[in-house]
Amino acid sequence: MAEQSTRVEERPTTLDALGLLGWARLCVEQLAAHREEINALNVFPVPDSDTGTNLLHTMRAAVDEAEGEEAWTSEGGGTAGAREIAVALGHGAVHGARGNSGVILSQVLRAVGEAATFTVVDASTYRRALRTAVTLVDNAISDPVEGTVVTVLREAASGAVRSSAATLVEVARAAADAAADALDRTTGQLPALTRAGVVDAGGRGLLVLLDSMVEVLAGAAPDRPAYARPGRDVPAEVPAAAADDHEPEAGTQYEVMYSLTHTDDARADELRSALRALGDSVVVVGDGGTGDRARWAVHVHTDLIGPAIEAALPLGRVSEIRVTDMLDPVGTHHSHSHRHGDADERVPAAPERTVLAMTPSGPLAELFEQAGARTVDPRDHDDGAVDAVLRVPAGELLVLPNGELTRDQIVALDAALRDVDRHALILPTVSVVQGLSALAVHDPTTTLSIDGFEMADAAAAARHAHLVRAEQEALTLVGRCSAGDLLGVIGHDVALIATDLEESVCQLVDRMLSSGGELVTLLLCDEFDEAATEGLLARVRGAHPGVEVVGYDAGADGMLARIGVE
Repeated sequence: MAEQSTRVEERPTTLDALGLLGWARLCVEQLAAHREEINALNVFPVPDSDTGTNLLHTMRAAVDEAEGEEAWTSEGGGTAGAREIAVALGHGAVHGARGNSGVILSQVLRAVGEAATFTVVDASTYRRALRTAVTLVDNAISDPVEGTVVTVLREAASGAVRSSAATLVEVARAAADAAADALDRTTGQLPALTRAGVVDAGGRGLLVLLDSMVEVLAGAAPDRPAYARPGRDVPAEVPAAAADDHEPEAGTQYEVMYSLTHTDDARADELRSALRALGDSVVVVGDGGTGDRARWAVHVHTDLIGPAIEAALPLGRVSEIRVTDMLDPVGTHHSHSHRHGDADERVPAAPERTVLAMTPSGPLAELFEQAGARTVDPRDHDDGAVDAVLRVPAGELLVLPNGELTRDQIVALDAALRDVDRHALILPTVSVVQGLSALAVHDPTTTLSIDGFEMADAAAAARHAHLVRAEQEALTLVGRCSAGDLLGVIGHDVALIATDLEESVCQLVDRMLSSGGELVTLLLCDEFDEAATEGLLARVRGAHPGVEVVGYDAGADGMLARIGVE
């Protein structure tokens, strides 16, 4: 008995930094072991069998960040505290979140960081962390549904609060057992789960984390049933009819995720409201950071990829865009029916993928065509840009608006493409230079979703500016301009007023490169003859010797110069 008592005393009663990191690593191991089980349970809100994979990827990202924090602190001769490791776990999870379940997991880890003291995680910390997680998740989700991971998390927090134990292990056990009871009830709370005879996949993943905490503290995890047990297994390929289990999601095709920085809580709330009008499963969560280092993970299920990304552009800096076709994740459906007006005809299903760039006719269009795209000049079509796009015979279509379409035109085009059942993506290119950046990474050998994601990511990484001549006197953000003045616009804001053409371009480039960049692309109008173009390129290269600078003729399209920085 004495020997057994000694072993019990060796179990930790609180978790310091290394103990917390050990728990996180065990979570990764257990999520990997249960990944297929969790994937098989995944029938809600979309039966795409990836919840286990998304949770594992998110947890790995969290551990990577925390290990980096611990190593950095050790190299500096210091010792990381529990709070530092917990905060790093939350940051890593938000930065690497995958899927709706991963985004929610990130808030559970963030909550531990907000609740932890510097030195240890104890019983009161754990209770506070679970309560904080419930608050964060409730604030982040646009349409919480009972019978999901949200319910399981809420019951876990309640179980921890109800426990009168003073030790962390007993509080952790109470939270895990309450979560397990709630998980069992999810089968009867959602029709989709009832018909499939399974528990909620996200809730099962959360239970893995809670049970891992018990295992770290007690030496063994609680016994749980095989949730995908015989007679209740969900096949890896769920019948398409299962997608109709949740009516609001039935017609939603794409999962759109991206990161947002240089914003704040108020603008995150504004984005959340905007996305609610565009789709379902809206989640916008932060990592708890402040200033420009803070990051938000954005998730939405929608048919409107372009508008879902564009909604964030005026609210912060968008990066790491990921788009998944939930109805056809491997891009296998290529038979499309064309319905427009009273017509009902077949659109030829071409085996190749077409990139269609909206751009003015002339040298700019030639640039896109040389890079392998087809082009449409919206101003050349009396019947409208939408009809011009619909006439392009393509099995798969990637549309680059390039700032040539208004928001209303993009919405109309999206509706028309869905009406004809066209397998297409409208990418968020708001300038010609962003369109060229997207086209540079186009890969027709990948799936449409992956190709679209890589192209959208490249476009988002390309900062853009242009130079125009003022048509009348006006008040701008940088002062009053007169008719004929040169206006330098970075993004969507006037950044300078000048009179010298070459000097204006140089000043715009200088300002854009002040925040970094490796490649400058200049698209110059026909006011720049060959000598003026060479002189300008030489001047920019001389001022920025470590930056690659390329220039192209843009013809006469109303803009004096377009600038892209990557």
